[in-house]
Parts: sequence; C-alpha cells; structure tokens
Amino acid sequence: MNTFEKMLLTKRDELSSRIKEIHQDKTRKQGPLEAHFEEQAIDLQTFEVIDGLDSIERKELDQINEALIRIKNKTFGICIECGVQIEDKRLSAVPYTKICLDCSST
Repeated sequence: MNTFEKMLLTKRDELSSRIKEIHQDKTRKQGPLEAHFEEQAIDLQTFEVIDGLDSIERKELDQINEALIRIKNKTFGICIECGVQIEDKRLSAVPYTKICLDCSST
C-alpha cells in the first residue's frame, strides 16, 4: 500500500504544480487584444485549450485526493462495484481507480 500512496502523493504534487502554472497563464496580463481578427482568434483558441487542460488536471487531482482518503480509510484497492481486490497491475497503471478491470468493461 505504501508504494501506491507514494505514487499518488508524487502525482498530486506534479498536478498541483501544473495547475498553478495553468492558473498563472490564465490570469496573466496580456495587454489589449491584437488588432487583427486572426490574432484574436488564435488568442481565444489558446485560452480555450488552457482552460480545458485546467479542467482535466483538476479532475485528476480530485480523483487522487479521493484515493488518498481511501488509503486512510483502508478501502483503497477494493472495487466499489463488486467488492473484490483490484489487481496491482491495474492500480499501477491507474492508481486512483475505484473499480476493477472486470467492472470497468461492463
């Protein structure tokens, strides 16, 4: 269990750092919009991509925090659907998963 906790804590730190960087990108002052419509469109697309990345990173961070709570509660690695032990191979690939491979394919 200790190995998975370390993996989750490391991943949490990485995600927190990336979220902070994304937030800085979203909030930095860029000055007025470009005069050309094409440049404005590129700026808006860039912001949409950054906003999407932020959403994805935050969702994964939430899943990691939930997994850390399950470790504390001693329910980590137990499928919430069927109650069996989740395979170490699956947990190594997706350490914050809540369901076993069999339940994920149904």
